[in-house]
Amino acid sequence: MSRKYKLQIAIDLVDEEPALQISSLVSQACKQGLIPGERIIIEAGTPLIKMLGLRFLPKLKLASGNLPVLADLKTADVGELEASLAYRNGADIASVLARAPLATVKSFLKTSLEYGKQAGVDFIGVPLQELRREIEKTLKVAKETNFPENNLILYLHRGIDEETANINFFQELVSIVKTVRETYPDVQIAIAGGLTPQTMKQVSVLDPDIYVVGRYITQSPSIEKVKEFF
Repeated sequence: MSRKYKLQIAIDLVDEEPALQISSLVSQACKQGLIPGERIIIEAGTPLIKMLGLRFLPKLKLASGNLPVLADLKTADVGELEASLAYRNGADIASVLARAPLATVKSFLKTSLEYGKQAGVDFIGVPLQELRREIEKTLKVAKETNFPENNLILYLHRGIDEETANINFFQELVSIVKTVRETYPDVQIAIAGGLTPQTMKQVSVLDPDIYVVGRYITQSPSIEKVKEFF
């Protein structure tokens, strides 16, 4: 692992108190120097946002001690509206679906640019045989909107429901990631999909900028579990 990667902790819970407790736990550990705060992202997961709404983000931001917070909107339409709602409520990063209409992706990126924020494009549900083409389409849209490459995050994401049917997902990303790195060296690549310390070792060949970890940490939260990823 040569790249100085970040760890994105995906809080895919539906209850307020546990979500705030996890954020606070991570924040305190950063302040104590137990984990590197500059390499942590707190994710307000899609279920959390659907249950509690974007008005919950300021609470999460406060509990996280101003660590970067990502609103995992997975926007499929009204890109400008949803992006602006996320950023106005304190998100530092927000996500749009790669499979959304190109006009939606474009308006989402344009709004993110206006707010001076990072944006994530989530490729969940894109078949591997179509992934190269979809990534190229996204990067073309980013170029058209003058969106800075270093503020763009490509989330290569194996969904929970497809984990057992897509066990070779990470291995099959190697050549795709290599192409992106060679052509767009400043674009950030994030890997998501049931990561544990063990699978992280397999994924490390991709040398991602961001590892997204959810259940392994959030089902039984402890700083020891977070430290396993550093």
